Amino acid sequence: MELDTTCVTSISCPVMTGIVLIGGRSKRFGTDKVMVPMGEKILIERVTDIIAPLFSEVVLVGHAREGLEDFHIVEDLTPGQGPLGGIRTALSVSNTPHCFVFAADMPNLSRAFIEYMISVTDDHDAVVPVWSKGREPLHAVYHRRILPKTEEFLDKQVFRIFNLLSAIDTLIVEEETIRRFTDPAVTFANINTIEDLGLAT
Repeated sequence: MELDTTCVTSISCPVMTGIVLIGGRSKRFGTDKVMVPMGEKILIERVTDIIAPLFSEVVLVGHAREGLEDFHIVEDLTPGQGPLGGIRTALSVSNTPHCFVFAADMPNLSRAFIEYMISVTDDHDAVVPVWSKGREPLHAVYHRRILPKTEEFLDKQVFRIFNLLSAIDTLIVEEETIRRFTDPAVTFANINTIEDLGLAT
């Protein structure tokens, strides 16, 4: 599969790298959900097909698999440190000041909402959506300058992304704004079980 990286907006491509974290163990799913078929595509293709036109580059962070040879994959610098470790790797390898970090198991992303988040990033350290179900740190923008702070938490064995967000300049995108572009229950829905896969649109 070859990604379409043609920009759909003039603001998107020069300023950010799209990052998809594929390092999870898929314990609840029972098999590698990144590779699970969804119609004519696999799950990771559902994600990258939506985001690729918005970024100059899309990088998958995690371990390589057979069948992902056409993707740009970067191995986790420090495996076993969870999503915060994945963010650390993303910030380390990004060629742009900002990364937009996505979970690999959100197949119903809203391109319009992603574009909105890009447009309000300005010089914030992070931009994170928040709705009634909580914060969405794996649908969020991060600036490369927070790398030292990220490494500081990891060195202390503190792996909660929310600790990092509390320590940096984080712009919150409220639910009222999210709903101008998409239904958060759809956009932020994760594929964690076989049942979730059956419910996905």
